[in-house]
Amino acid sequence: MINRISDLIAATQAASNMSPNALMGHLRRRLRNKLVPRRAAAYRADLACLAYRFPAFKRNAAAVDLARMVAGFYLAEYKTTIPGCFEGRFDILNAQFDFGDGPIDWRFEGDEGDRQIRRANLAQFGFVAAAMLCDPRRTLAMVDRLVPDFLSSADFAQGQDFSELWHPYIASRRVLALTAAALLMPPELDATRAARRLRSFARLNAAFVLGNLETELGFNHLERNLAALGLFGLARKTFPSRIAAALRAQHNAVVLHSIGDDGVQKERSAMYQGLTVQSLRIFAALPVWDASQREAIDGRLAAAERALAALTLGDDQPVLFNDGWLGEAPAGSDIVGSTRLGFTVMPHAGYVRLADKNWAAVFDAGAIGPDENPGHGHPDFLSVEASFGPHRLLVDPGTFSYSAGSIRDDLRAWTAHNGPCFVGPRPVTFLGSFKVGKRSAAEIVAAGEAGGVQATTGRLAFDRHELSRTVRLLPDGRMEIADEWTGEGQAQTRFLVPAEWQIERRGKTLTFRRDGIGVRLGIEGARVEIGKAKWSRYYDVLEEAHEILLRPEAARAVSTFRPL
Repeated sequence: MINRISDLIAATQAASNMSPNALMGHLRRRLRNKLVPRRAAAYRADLACLAYRFPAFKRNAAAVDLARMVAGFYLAEYKTTIPGCFEGRFDILNAQFDFGDGPIDWRFEGDEGDRQIRRANLAQFGFVAAAMLCDPRRTLAMVDRLVPDFLSSADFAQGQDFSELWHPYIASRRVLALTAAALLMPPELDATRAARRLRSFARLNAAFVLGNLETELGFNHLERNLAALGLFGLARKTFPSRIAAALRAQHNAVVLHSIGDDGVQKERSAMYQGLTVQSLRIFAALPVWDASQREAIDGRLAAAERALAALTLGDDQPVLFNDGWLGEAPAGSDIVGSTRLGFTVMPHAGYVRLADKNWAAVFDAGAIGPDENPGHGHPDFLSVEASFGPHRLLVDPGTFSYSAGSIRDDLRAWTAHNGPCFVGPRPVTFLGSFKVGKRSAAEIVAAGEAGGVQATTGRLAFDRHELSRTVRLLPDGRMEIADEWTGEGQAQTRFLVPAEWQIERRGKTLTFRRDGIGVRLGIEGARVEIGKAKWSRYYDVLEEAHEILLRPEAARAVSTFRPL
């Protein structure tokens, strides 16, 4: 009974933050899911008519350059599935599926729980763009088999398909992949039946996306819708007027509202940050904007590229704050070059980067996410992720799964993260996979660099609890983390260290070693407990970690990490 009441409260709080437009959008989506299956053949025919009216396909240098970029993203995601995909074998999010030489079961059960993300991932056809970089002829032969198979299975007759196989986000990723493949295909193959089938399937998907823009969700979903339509439109003899109108109408929503002045995508996931850079590069190449819109895109693109570099650790991969895992995008240097940033403040997102020749650390003192759509947010308030050299030392617990359940709840919990907290109180409440009821926000109190010292302080206050953390990177290479707690309850700080680091303990001094390097942690003002825990840097993969719990003996505790 208590759980039902708390769920009802969370649902009410989540709904109260939705705009009328978002509520209406969700209602329209639910109505579509029920009505379209009753007239599936007519719906498909209407889409075919719209697709037919798009201008003919045509390569141009700008579109081909973007196609190479898009295919590079997909190659990073699908590199382990090539060449196996030519024979029906797919490596999808760290799991292998072998369909042999028969038809693909597009409704296969690839995940436990309520989210069939692997099914959706296969349906986005990203492997087609990646494979086109490797073997165009075999790729076209594969497309010739898969497209009719997909269309006979996903024929709009089942409402659930709009949540997976025909989800607008997945269809958008499909448009990006298919259009990139068509642009990168050797011209001498253009007249083949498979090439015509590929282009026709891209047109059908573009028509679907244009009619199902995710304006009610906005942010990365709408951004992906429009980026896909943008690349598709650029690969036409003339840019489609309906796509141009949609892009102009949603410009502010995806460029100014979804991305902060500091360049960070407002859902605050570094995994999505790489895809935001991809989208903005596509937008920047389109001939549809007025002068002010183009200026805004160019400014956001420069800021987003810098933000991605700032959110990248020493292993050339992004931090894992909020929803995210590694492998969804190329390494940071493959996207924005090998520039290694030093101290960087991202005030709108609430992130601060501290870095020297050894350390790369990112401090989170921001909100759970945008009030309109915080579903990808985790309560990692005042947490730090840090690498020493090329290895991660302080890690976020990660995401593991998008399915509702105990693992997602445990890894999202406030007490699971690397910040100071109280055991029991909750600054954020969740319902299911993505609904957020009660929500809180940390804030950057101070951030600056002086005398060779990089320093930032963040604060979180909710109910009758207040916490603060100051992180300093000193000229001698020490990283100091000072935590303070105000309020009733059991206070603690938790640090997660990957099990690849060997750990030695002498009293309140811990030493971490791996691959010939070492870091010593000294602790003042707290008791120390060491245990075992799990973390996840890849989807559906749990790894071992050392759990270091600090139980403060007073209102303040200091942890100092010193290179050996």
